[in-house]
Amino acid sequence: MTSAKSPDPAHWPVVVVGAGPTGLLLTHLLAKRGVRVCLIDRLQEVVQEARAVSIDDESLRSLADANVLEGFLPKITLSYGVHYYSWSQRLFAKVEPNNEEYGYPKRNAFRQQQLVSHLFERLKQYPHVTLCMGTEVLGYEEIEPWDAGDSNSGLPQASDIGELLANDKTSDAGVALSCVKSGEPLQIRCDYVVACDGGKSAMREKMAVAFDGSTYSQRWLITDMIGREDSFRHTRTYCDPQRPAIRLPGPQGTLRYEFMLHHHETSEEVLDEKIYGQWIRERHPPDASLKLLRKVVYTFHARVASQWRKNRMFLAGDAAHLTPPFAGQGMNSGVRDATNLAWKLAQVVNGQAGDRLLDTYECERKPHAWSLIEMALRIGVVMQPMTLWGAVWVQTLLKVACWVPPVREYILHLKFKPKPRFKTGFFDVHTPKGAMVACGQLMPQPRMQKPDSSMALLDRFCADGFVVLQWANADEAGNADNAGQHDFTALQWRHSSPLTVVKVLRAREDFLPGHDPTTTDHSGFTCHWIRDVDGKLEAILNSANARGVVLRPDHYVLTYIAHHEAWPLGRLDALFHGYGVA
Repeated sequence: MTSAKSPDPAHWPVVVVGAGPTGLLLTHLLAKRGVRVCLIDRLQEVVQEARAVSIDDESLRSLADANVLEGFLPKITLSYGVHYYSWSQRLFAKVEPNNEEYGYPKRNAFRQQQLVSHLFERLKQYPHVTLCMGTEVLGYEEIEPWDAGDSNSGLPQASDIGELLANDKTSDAGVALSCVKSGEPLQIRCDYVVACDGGKSAMREKMAVAFDGSTYSQRWLITDMIGREDSFRHTRTYCDPQRPAIRLPGPQGTLRYEFMLHHHETSEEVLDEKIYGQWIRERHPPDASLKLLRKVVYTFHARVASQWRKNRMFLAGDAAHLTPPFAGQGMNSGVRDATNLAWKLAQVVNGQAGDRLLDTYECERKPHAWSLIEMALRIGVVMQPMTLWGAVWVQTLLKVACWVPPVREYILHLKFKPKPRFKTGFFDVHTPKGAMVACGQLMPQPRMQKPDSSMALLDRFCADGFVVLQWANADEAGNADNAGQHDFTALQWRHSSPLTVVKVLRAREDFLPGHDPTTTDHSGFTCHWIRDVDGKLEAILNSANARGVVLRPDHYVLTYIAHHEAWPLGRLDALFHGYGVA
């Protein structure tokens, strides 16, 4: 084992198995919150293959949260679309989203091997992270057997936080991992394990968790090349029943082709350069002479693990779900897993929440992951028609539908992508009528102006804990400043979780001399003053008839603050106490 700056501890609060994008980002998000983490991978180095090539706006937002986006951003091709071509090689549909709802473009091209290398190297800045490469997990044993009634049991019924925390198993239970490193046995003890070890997850098998869904017989050939001189930035999708194909330009002159294979074609024959080279020439002749980096045949899957938590063991990323490649959401779904689970694990490990908070991970993430799988399957119907008549029917229907402006807008700006919104979980179930953004939904990230007139995205003012966004003029909201101050103090006293207060001026208002960029109140919370320069936050709050909103650490809406109430302390007490959030 090697640690970045300190000796190896004998015990870790969290062990992450798998140094892919999900495991690496999860480790970053935990380390940023002060959690000691041991990252294990059976390989000596991170994988240097271009697997995923598309990263979306939600993932870029998560990278920014982990403080790793700025250094990687120059290696990303921002904002590309998809052009669909018919069986007759004619363009019949486009998807070119330009709405940066969450602060970044919706579709972006990158090279996965560069991202994992960047994440891995940046982990070395944390003295409390131990990198344990070249280590294989042979098995595990739970220390002090877990009471099955304590997990996956639905909403907590405890009303007294002292009782809930007294019954919590965090301090007297754990996991012992039996590993081997360089042929030598190794024992690793921890409180929680998160398996991020890929679609063929050995940890999932050891946990005896079923992998529900389908593996399709349809195979595709992938070729990755470099040296592209064509400046066309968008993906071209050839919906041709004779040979469905995809051409994906990437950063640094890279290019990927994907070709659907027929059942009678063997993997060996299509990997012959004479075969796939001819297919490339038929699409764009200059591409056939590019330098080959990688070629592989794969089958696609639509699978979801039957359970994502088993006592103190968790599944994330491809170990929890496999998504068909047509929507470019496989890796991005894993990033969402890491973002959801990290803050909850940190709250539990740091004594700010009871273990029951972790039960919300699966119920929040699993339905959304499956909705993206379903979206990918629907896109696959368009992308890989099996017959000419099928291609004619689907493509003509889509082309005619795009004559209708609302439908064209819906397709062009990728509005068919399922919203990041939870059905059940840790949030107020009572969303105000008419709210543009529901409780349990990811808050958009508009631009905000600072008192020095510089601009920044909303998350810049949100720390790692809970965030209160409310209008700066409390009197105008029908609530005296002193009352608002008292409410913040009460919340800080009742719930020891970090709290940031962001006081927002409307677009028509101006900063005053007393509006300091950042202040710290005597009760301990950090306060920012910002201006809603584009009016987007005002539109969200007005739609909910609210004067403020409380956000979770992952930027999802926890609850709204209505105009008529001083503070929703009762609702927050019930919600926080129910999950042992201190």
